[in-house]
Amino acid sequence: MLNDLINLTHSHEFEEYGTLDLTGVRVEGNVLTLSLNLNTGGDSDAYQSWEVECVDFLEQALSLGQCEGFELQFDHVLLWSYVQPEASVTFYGEADDYLAVVGALYDRHLELVGNWIPFGRFMNGNTVEMIRGRFGMLADGPMPLVESYSQVLESFNIGTKIAEPKPAYYTNDELSGLAEVAVLILKKGCHVVAPKFTERRLGEADI
Repeated sequence: MLNDLINLTHSHEFEEYGTLDLTGVRVEGNVLTLSLNLNTGGDSDAYQSWEVECVDFLEQALSLGQCEGFELQFDHVLLWSYVQPEASVTFYGEADDYLAVVGALYDRHLELVGNWIPFGRFMNGNTVEMIRGRFGMLADGPMPLVESYSQVLESFNIGTKIAEPKPAYYTNDELSGLAEVAVLILKKGCHVVAPKFTERRLGEADI
């Protein structure tokens, strides 16, 4: 998939002296192409230019510049939208301190996914106003998050109900025979989600 680049960016020389820069991004149809300049950190053939094609990409958040790493992961919170069943959670009940409820929801969100997923991504509007409103649909998203939000609300004696979950499209289970999906992480806040990645070396990089 991306074996050559992964091996180069995980070598001892690269970790000590190497750099990786995202220099360009282009989209053609269903393919997002990354242009990368790699300094392997070695003494010979150090400066290389590469392209990575993200075929049928599903999600991207990219910024040009130096990358902190090069990781292709099949088990990451950024994949929850694709590999976890999705459901909505509704609530009913009044909290004595609605800001404390929102704070607890935010803290639980950070415990599960850190800053990889923005707190409001799956919320059904302004969280503070929703809790103040005493009933409604709080969120619609991956089950691990929905269940955790429900648990937080229940701890404040606010009733909840989780809808019948919709099955995930990808399972990342080799035995299922379904397509896998992965996330390529270049740095915090810089990633691409796709079911297929290919790599191609172009030659020496311009330095």
